[in-house]
Amino acid sequence: MARKGFGKPTVAALLVLCLATPCRSQTARVTAWSSFESVSGSQDWTTLGAQVTLTTARGHAGWVAAEYFGRYGDRDVAERVGALFHPTSRIWLTAEAGTSQRPVFTPHNTWEADAAGLVAPRVSAGWATRRWNYDVGAVDVVMPHITIETPRTSWTLRGFVSRNPSKRTDAAAYVRMTRAVTRRTTVSLLGGAGRESYLVGGTIQSLKRCPESPAFATTPALERRSGST
Repeated sequence: MARKGFGKPTVAALLVLCLATPCRSQTARVTAWSSFESVSGSQDWTTLGAQVTLTTARGHAGWVAAEYFGRYGDRDVAERVGALFHPTSRIWLTAEAGTSQRPVFTPHNTWEADAAGLVAPRVSAGWATRRWNYDVGAVDVVMPHITIETPRTSWTLRGFVSRNPSKRTDAAAYVRMTRAVTRRTTVSLLGGAGRESYLVGGTIQSLKRCPESPAFATTPALERRSGST
């Protein structure tokens, strides 16, 4: 018998099946967010972002995101890519990298890593590190955090300890409450206090974060700390 092999339609069908099989166990999700921050002594801060996330049945995930920032009367656009690795059902490992094409006040690039684990039923704790690379130097941040969940509500406490090129150490913390309203909608409420480092007028300065409880889609008010560089 003559060996005819596979025809082009058969090969195309096999390729479609090979590509479609792993995709059936993945879920794609698109999210968007915005925020408004009132800043004393300066123009208000605005943020608008969107993210596309692909999640596998085993809990692994990857995402790409873009954010628009309005600060000090100017604007920046940043892009981020990240991944979540689920080695066991009790451990989460996250890594993310970002960049700005023409940064004015945002970092040229950012790096972040997070390790978290389930320490009790509905309670997880972890430790994250972040680096913001500015022209004038880098800001390094460590962020311990803990999350407590109920069937419809989760509470997250996160601390920030940052070190900037002026050799100043800043500390801040926030509490976020997230509640599911419907299967597709959640509402978040966040309050925070402390000092954090940002690039202001070409110099990294410490901004004092005032304690308050903002409404949905807002973040704590910021005021410039005079004399801090």
